[in-house]
Amino acid sequence: TQGNISPSKIKKLKNKKSKLSRPKKLRMYVPEAKPEISPSDLLKTDKNILLVGKPGIGKTALLHEMLKLWAERDKELDYMFYFDMREISNSITRLEDLLFCAFSESDEGKEEVLQDMKRNSDNVTIIFDGVTDRSPSVVKKLLKKELFPDAKLIVTCRPDDEEEVFLSGDFVRVEVKGFSEQTIKTYLSALLGHEQEKVLSNVELLTLCHVPMYALMVAACFSFETPEDSPQLCSITEIYINIFRFCLQTNSNRPKHKLNSFIKNKTEEILSLAEAAFNATKTKTVNLTEVPCEDSCVLSFLKPLFIKVAPKKTITTYAFLHYTVQEFFAALWLLKNPDEIKEVFQQCLTEEKKHMKHLIPFMCRLLTEKKPSLMTCLISAQELKNTSDWFFQELMTTFCPCLSGKDDSDSEDIWLDVDILFLCQCFYESQCPEACSYFLDKLDYHLDLSGESLDAFPCCAVAYVVTQSKERKIQLSLEDVTVSEQGMRRLFGCLKNVQCHQNLQKKSGSFVNLFYAAAEREQQTGEKILELLSSRCTYQTFPLKEKWCDFLQTGEKILDLYSYETETGLSVLPSLQSVFQSAPSVWFINLSERKTSILLEVLKLQPEKKQVKLTGCSDEESEVRSLLQCLPYISQLSFSQWLPGRTRFTVNLFCAAAEREQQTGEKILELLSSRCTYQTFPLIDRNMSDLDKEYQSGFLLDLYSHMKDRERLKQQKSKSEVQPALMRDLKFNEILFRTHMYKKEEIRFFVNLFCAAAEREQTGEKIESISSV
Repeated sequence: TQGNISPSKIKKLKNKKSKLSRPKKLRMYVPEAKPEISPSDLLKTDKNILLVGKPGIGKTALLHEMLKLWAERDKELDYMFYFDMREISNSITRLEDLLFCAFSESDEGKEEVLQDMKRNSDNVTIIFDGVTDRSPSVVKKLLKKELFPDAKLIVTCRPDDEEEVFLSGDFVRVEVKGFSEQTIKTYLSALLGHEQEKVLSNVELLTLCHVPMYALMVAACFSFETPEDSPQLCSITEIYINIFRFCLQTNSNRPKHKLNSFIKNKTEEILSLAEAAFNATKTKTVNLTEVPCEDSCVLSFLKPLFIKVAPKKTITTYAFLHYTVQEFFAALWLLKNPDEIKEVFQQCLTEEKKHMKHLIPFMCRLLTEKKPSLMTCLISAQELKNTSDWFFQELMTTFCPCLSGKDDSDSEDIWLDVDILFLCQCFYESQCPEACSYFLDKLDYHLDLSGESLDAFPCCAVAYVVTQSKERKIQLSLEDVTVSEQGMRRLFGCLKNVQCHQNLQKKSGSFVNLFYAAAEREQQTGEKILELLSSRCTYQTFPLKEKWCDFLQTGEKILDLYSYETETGLSVLPSLQSVFQSAPSVWFINLSERKTSILLEVLKLQPEKKQVKLTGCSDEESEVRSLLQCLPYISQLSFSQWLPGRTRFTVNLFCAAAEREQQTGEKILELLSSRCTYQTFPLIDRNMSDLDKEYQSGFLLDLYSHMKDRERLKQQKSKSEVQPALMRDLKFNEILFRTHMYKKEEIRFFVNLFCAAAEREQTGEKIESISSV
């Protein structure tokens, strides 16, 4: 963003503690997508430019883009120089040495070029990347316009160096704020393709990527990960370790093979910063009131904040470029001070300090010696081993009291105490098979993830824990879960260790997505993953776990599968015959939410006729006619007691049958009547209560009334034929008053009925059969 040359943005001091949730707080790091100045605009302007921004925020990347554009343009010869100030020696004092030492090997022509540049300095552009108060004197002369007064200067610096840069002339100050959320998505899409969803679904990683250098490291980690069926996705902590090492290497200008020795030499400064991070995290703030050290390399993780506390008074504090980087450093300090860990574990269980929980997964990974390593440069190997010996046992004892042997609660209530997903994430970060095996044994090899949201990383963590079970298969409960497409692919790697999936609810669409992700995988690799998945889902109550469960969702999910197949072209239904055959004999179907033609195609795949109970219906004529085509595959048709418009739908169904029979001669009315002729129609329950019987009588009376209205109003022959058929085939006289009536109002009804019949007969009309009824 463009502005006047001035100190970094001044923020007013807030006294009230923020009530925002963690995801919302993290998203505040990402700048808004506002109208911006493009690199080409900066290149075209004749004004001098000061680019200000935090370390890694993209200043150098912006300069490189400008250099690329300058090289590609069609223009007369001019001069462009780029200097990385980290590589410029302070011993350089002459202009000739600065301009030509890096660009020419011989002295031939130097003087001629230099004189031309002095005569035409308006054709000269000089870029200084990373100016500080310690820059060479010749650079300061150029900044003050003592040399090349008409040359265009482009200067970058960090906010805390801005006041120390002595500039002369008209400079446009441009603040580089990093990637907006849309830019992050564009950047990750270009580098990772569809794999970007693994980052975008994780709010910590997504917001971390607002710093372009961090985004590069995140993308690099995902570019070299293992295949999708493997649970070995790059851990979150590994990304932060790589960022930590890359930042120190970049700012110290050390070669990679000398980086470990550099970190060891800076241990005191790093741990000093880590202590400041821990204290800030503990008090739930991002402001570091004191600079813990003076080393510029270590301080590259920070940005200055100028806070206005009075009209003419500001104070300077520092903050990490991202809150999760602060948490990472806080975890470093805890491992150096292991006596504090147990207290932090206990604090995590309180409402006030529960945010400290986010330090634990970092510690789990930092305790290991797996590469990329870090802690061995800061802490002795023996210290780490001593902490590791009790760390995971204490972790499970704290967050799963039922696993410690001190809890007397029944095993059925074990899930009330266990934060399974959090522990899975911790164990995945640690890559500790022993801890996973102990954990699974205590849970009796049953992982209940009900109600969780499972993106790529959580699924990867669950898959890793499941694959550590060598002796027994895992029972995996997924009631009301939300599983991303990337997450499902990660779960395939652990299917061989799973006994069954349970409670995969329709709400998330996970049931359908799971099978189609498997079908897509099988199509790509040839692996029989569908057969394996089907074998884990073949049991009587699938997809629910209780034997007395409501089967409402079973038919719906099978229709979802067929519908998805027609949209994607992937074939899974042949592989799911065993699943279909294990389903209950009664299908509960809501036809207001799907096409009846889908029901027809699925019924054709069944080995036997199915009882169908409609919980929802459509009044569209095409849908009513489609249901008639399903009749040969239905053994019994019933309606939910709470189905809206059930009477009207039944009338429409019989009228459509009569019309079709009239047109084709097909005995469709007889077929429909046979599917509805049973003692409890339209209900399915064989043990009807008095209320059910009352409902049944009301339904049949309403049905008769609607049929008479249809006959009287439309006066169509096809409709007049329906009523006799309906009366005959439904055995109306046999069913209508089968219920027992005990109430006085009901007795009064029969009295009035007979009195009305007697009154009618007085007019000469003969009322037959009333006494027999």
